[in-house]
Order: sequence, then C-alpha cells, then structure tokens
Amino acid sequence: MSTVYVFGHKRPDNDSICAAVAAAYYLNMTETSGDEYVPARLGPIPRETAWVFERFDASEELPDELPAFDDPSELSCVLVDHNESVQSYDGIAQADIRMIVDHHRIGDIQTVGPITFINKPLGSTATIAALNFQRTDIEMPDWLAGVLLSAVLTDTVILKSPTATGQDRHLVAALAERLDLDPVEFGMELFNKRLEGEPFEPEKILANDLKEYEAGGIKIGIVQYESVNLEAVEENRAQVLATMEKMAADSGWGLFLFMATDIIKEGTELFATGDTALAAKAFDADFSTGSAWLPGVLSRKKQVASAIIEAA
Repeated sequence: MSTVYVFGHKRPDNDSICAAVAAAYYLNMTETSGDEYVPARLGPIPRETAWVFERFDASEELPDELPAFDDPSELSCVLVDHNESVQSYDGIAQADIRMIVDHHRIGDIQTVGPITFINKPLGSTATIAALNFQRTDIEMPDWLAGVLLSAVLTDTVILKSPTATGQDRHLVAALAERLDLDPVEFGMELFNKRLEGEPFEPEKILANDLKEYEAGGIKIGIVQYESVNLEAVEENRAQVLATMEKMAADSGWGLFLFMATDIIKEGTELFATGDTALAAKAFDADFSTGSAWLPGVLSRKKQVASAIIEAA
C-alpha cells in the first residue's frame, strides 16, 4: 500500500482544487490496489474555494500543500486539470504518474509506461469527475455535489464561456436541483466571494491563477481575473502594466497576457507586455495603449491560449 497524491496545477483555481478532492474521493471508493489517494495542492486555496467548502460544511476536506520530496521519484501521483510540465510539480518528469484527468490541450508530460489518461473537451475537470460518479453506483455526498457545482460554474463563467458544453449544462441543472440552488445566483455569489473585502493589489492579482505555456520558441504567461466589473483594474492600469513588465522580465516570458474579464459585459480587457506584435496578430487588435477590449472573450483555454499558440 502506498500514498498517491492527487493534485492540480500550480497557482490552483477552484476547479483544480475541487477536481483533486473529487478524484481522490472517487479513487478511494473504487480502486482495489489498497493505495490511499490523498488530495493535495500546489499553491494557496482560492478565497471562493475556502468559502464553498465552508458553505457545505466540508472545510476539513480541503487539501494540504503537497509535501516536499527530496527525491521526486518517490512521488506517486494523479494529475488533474493540467498535463503540461511548466504548470505542474517541479520534479514531475521523475515522478510516478498513475493517471491524468484533464480538459485542456495535450501537453508535454510523458510517462514511462501506459496510464489512464482521461481528456475530454468539457467546461471543467469537475464535470469529468462528476460523470465518473454518474457511471457507477458510488454515492456522491451532498458536500461534494456542492463543491463540484461550484467548480463547473467558476470554470465556465456561470456557463457563459464558449467552453461550456451540453454535458456541463445538464450537470449544473442536476446538481443545482439536488441542492435546491439557483445556479446563476450561486455562481454570482461565488465570483463575489472571490473579491469580497479584498483590495485590488496588482502584484497579488497577477500572480493568482497564472498559467505558463511554451509556443514558437517563446515562454508565455497568461493570468485571468474575473469580476462583475473592471473599475479596480482601470483605476490601477499603470501599476498593472508596470508589474506585468517586471514579472515578465523576472520569469523570462516573451509575452505576458492579463485577462481582465467582465462576466456581466461578457468580454475581456486583454493587457499585453513583451511581444505585443504576436498578441496583435493573434487577436487582430491594437495593443499600443497596453490593452485591448475583446468582446465575447471569456475563456483563457479556448479563446486566448489557443489563439496565441496558433499565432506563435
């Protein structure tokens, strides 16, 4: 019997944490090898995630940070919500990866032998986790239903994102009915909790929910901030751009993009530093002022990262 850690990407978002918890719960109920699956995380718990676990009386289910390993080969793990090495544990190339569950593009992580690799074009990894329960007789507790509902709603921007599928919508309806919740009201509450009582600090905002990519020989950083309005972003525009330039230089990114997404107006003010010509090519937009408004752009995965990677 061994311990297998289940974790999502660095700088975890709500889906990354919730999917790890759900996957570990499911595997502990179904696997017969005797291994223990323990959810973990590669960064701080998002504010809305802490709130939703407390909302469903499940704070004790929140995962701890992944323990340190002097020898990465001693780590046995299941990866959720990512499959790119730059987004994962720093020693992932030496780790024993048992399974990957994701909804993003196929990245560069390799394994020594064959593993179960579940990759579906759905709105969230939480949707995949929930579908596992539906296909079996394993009972999903109410607290986990609430946690998974929250993850689907945040990752699909309350089902407004183009990444949202019919399966995501069907799942949201079923879970919301089970929990007697209005999914739109619950989703808005989640996004409000993300920012409630917290001042807008560019250094903190730009380091949160940040993902790194490599394409066309350059490293790219993309961070997304979602809010019901972008007043705080505009008030801090100069500091945002200055902080982006410093972060890009420190991290060696050829291009750094900051998606300031307005979930009410359903669009993104996209800030860019570095190779802005690449951004202009990808989005056919003018970034001479440091940013450009992109109506209808809500998804980092489907509308921003994919466009940049294709342009590069």
